Amino acid sequence: MTNWIPLPLFRIALVRLVAAALVSLGRTALAQDTGFDTGMPFGLIGQSEIDRLEDFAKKEGADLMGDIKRAYEKDDEALSRVFLFSLKFAALDGNARTYGQIVYSSFLTLSETRGVAYYAKLVASQPEEVRQRIRDFIYYDSTQAPPKDRSEVEAETRKSAPLLFPRGYVFGSKDPLFKTGSGTLSWR
Repeated sequence: MTNWIPLPLFRIALVRLVAAALVSLGRTALAQDTGFDTGMPFGLIGQSEIDRLEDFAKKEGADLMGDIKRAYEKDDEALSRVFLFSLKFAALDGNARTYGQIVYSSFLTLSETRGVAYYAKLVASQPEEVRQRIRDFIYYDSTQAPPKDRSEVEAETRKSAPLLFPRGYVFGSKDPLFKTGSGTLSWR
């Protein structure tokens, strides 16, 4: 029997989990030589943003919040459905940014509890377009480093997760959501 958390309580727990994971990562990042304060690449999210994303997902026929809950309960198929949902976004709007924070937090949390290799293998098992999109959502944080530190931060990101960001990975490659070089990616 699995522990069941009522959806409203799960939402509150999810917001707290995302915030705690991102604060933890932010503290780790502050210790980096670059001083780049990472952890909130898509901006702060709250309950209203999660509700808006959940409404969008329901209209698209997905139980995104339910799948996220199941993913944290070690359901790899649910996490794969969360990944597949990434293709529903055509612009880096509020819903995509909220989704990005949730995926980024899932990477931090599940990598800590189950290992980076676990997460990377699950991402690698996705169709090419999904694999690229998820990697881009996670890698996006390093692209937000100040220009003088960006190459060092990006190198450290690749070094810390080589299975997730293999040698041939190119941020934003063939992914219209993450157009590079346009200056449209920064939310800071």
